[in-house]
Amino acid sequence: MILRHGRYGEFTSCSGYPDCKYVKQNFVGVKCPDCKEGDLVEKRARKGNTFYGCSKYPKCKFTSAAKPIPEKCTSCGSEYLVERYRKDGSVIACPNKECDYERPAPETEKAG
Repeated sequence: MILRHGRYGEFTSCSGYPDCKYVKQNFVGVKCPDCKEGDLVEKRARKGNTFYGCSKYPKCKFTSAAKPIPEKCTSCGSEYLVERYRKDGSVIACPNKECDYERPAPETEKAG
C-alpha cells in the first residue's frame, strides 16, 4: 500500500498500479441505512468537500453530507445519528426529518 496524491487529495492504494486498482476506503463504522449490506465510507467530491456514501456504490446510491455516528437515536430509534456543524457549535442530531432529537457534541469530537 502506498500513500498517493490525486486530484481529489491524498489516498492509500495498491503499489502494483495499473495491474491492481485497489483503493483503501475510510469506513466510519455505520451500516448503510438504505441497502443494509454496505458500510458508510468517507469520500471526497470534485470540489473538495467531504461526504459519506455507501461502500456498495453504484448498486446503492445513499449519501450524507453530515458525518454519521454509530449511535441509536433515543427518541425515534434511528440506526445512526449525524454530527452537524453550526455557527453556535457542533451538534449531534437525528437524521430523521420527523424527529427533533439534538444535543451538543462533546468537546473531544469537535474537528475545528
